[in-house]
Amino acid sequence: MRIPMFLIAAEGVRFASGSFLGKAAFIGVFVALLIWLLFLPPRLIDEQSLRRPWWRNVRFWAVVVTLVQIWVYSRWG
Repeated sequence: MRIPMFLIAAEGVRFASGSFLGKAAFIGVFVALLIWLLFLPPRLIDEQSLRRPWWRNVRFWAVVVTLVQIWVYSRWG
């Protein structure tokens, strides 16, 4: 028996808009990552311990990407 692809896609959309607990668990992973990034010792990120400008700071961009992911999944997750 063949199932049309649009039915599978429609079922996926129904599950994607799933429960609040699933959404909260998925966002919780990014919140845990954000906390880890904020409290990570600087010596583990930069070998030379130099003060770099914000646009070359790896931690800054990791936090920005994590915040964007939290916003995306809370908005459309």
